[in-house]
Amino acid sequence: MQTQMNTARKQIEHERSLNTQEQQYYLNANTEKLRNEIVYAKTIVGAKFFNEEKWDDANNMANDVLNITDFDGPPLHRLSRILMKAIKAGCHNHVEQSGKPVHLCAGNLYSDHTKPISMIKAYDLLASATPFIKFAYNAINLAILSQSAHANALHIIDIGIGSGHQWSALFAILKGTSFLPTKIRITAIDIPSTEQTLQAVKERLSEEAKELGIEFCFTPLIGKAEEISFTDIEQEKDEFLIVNAVLALHHTPSDDAVIIPERSRDALLSRLRQINPQLLTIVEPDSNHNNLPFKERCHESLQHYLHIFNAFDHLFSSHLQERIILENEFFGRELVNILTADGADRVERHERKEVWSERLQKANFACLENAFQKGSRTLKSIVPMAAPFEIYQSPHALCLNVDQVPILAASCWRPI
Repeated sequence: MQTQMNTARKQIEHERSLNTQEQQYYLNANTEKLRNEIVYAKTIVGAKFFNEEKWDDANNMANDVLNITDFDGPPLHRLSRILMKAIKAGCHNHVEQSGKPVHLCAGNLYSDHTKPISMIKAYDLLASATPFIKFAYNAINLAILSQSAHANALHIIDIGIGSGHQWSALFAILKGTSFLPTKIRITAIDIPSTEQTLQAVKERLSEEAKELGIEFCFTPLIGKAEEISFTDIEQEKDEFLIVNAVLALHHTPSDDAVIIPERSRDALLSRLRQINPQLLTIVEPDSNHNNLPFKERCHESLQHYLHIFNAFDHLFSSHLQERIILENEFFGRELVNILTADGADRVERHERKEVWSERLQKANFACLENAFQKGSRTLKSIVPMAAPFEIYQSPHALCLNVDQVPILAASCWRPI
């Protein structure tokens, strides 16, 4: 009898211990949840104060956020710290410059000359070490090959060619196929100061094309896309004309950024329609903060980048330098531009796939809804997916999702 009582007592004590542990677990979880809610709210308020030029309030709120977040903490902490550090610097600059306008960063990968090397390296790292750019390049490349299967000569007008790795990826795909065009011509558009980079891109791609036995021509064209006269670009008879814009069109002026109407986003799409390409290919972040009231812009952009930072937790260890570079020198700078700049100074102007669809239809383009169907199996072998990533076909585009939320949208169009 005594043995049974001792056993029962031990069981009760064990259950009490479990209950205490469970209660502590939920208490800690609720505390962390509350902490994150406070961080999120203070981050938005700090950005709002800065946007309203309430410098002291913005600086104080930034200090609050920095004091309650960890530099190697969860995604919200890291993202909030990047924004709040930039806001503190902006408030300091305002005091130092005696009230002159405060410019934190240009946002665009190549247009801010203060850190061009680190920004380019960050983008190249994004292309090599994550699924984001691999998905964008290879989804579009497979669609191009599918749509131009019977063409012997391709002419690709590439808006924002950067390091040209998309076309290295195209050549890699061609190595394993029976389809080889006899000639590929690339008109490479990029902004001023990229001349040296474009020369290196030309030399590398020329060697890669030579290995395949493809005649190759590379013509650099310096200028912003909205300033280019596309009708002046030479077209040759019987070549399949492609206009390609991967992660480039959201840098073009729209809404309050438009100074010259002829250089607006819609005007650019209309000019692209005038040259009558057989194919227009685009990839854009699937987020909307181009034309929103400030508070909604904060929520939309924070959610977009939080999903990206969460994805990095799956890809990189917490102290890996590559993750720090991507978060601080690339995506963090984009967020700072979105939430601290307006007018022509805000060059990061993402729009959702539905909005791009409306713009393109207005410019007399029609969506090729089955453009990615033939290459879907090959794409999955080139860019294998694991949680939290997945590829999803929507009515408007082929999407790369993180935690079931579209982050990138690829689509193909033809003139009506």
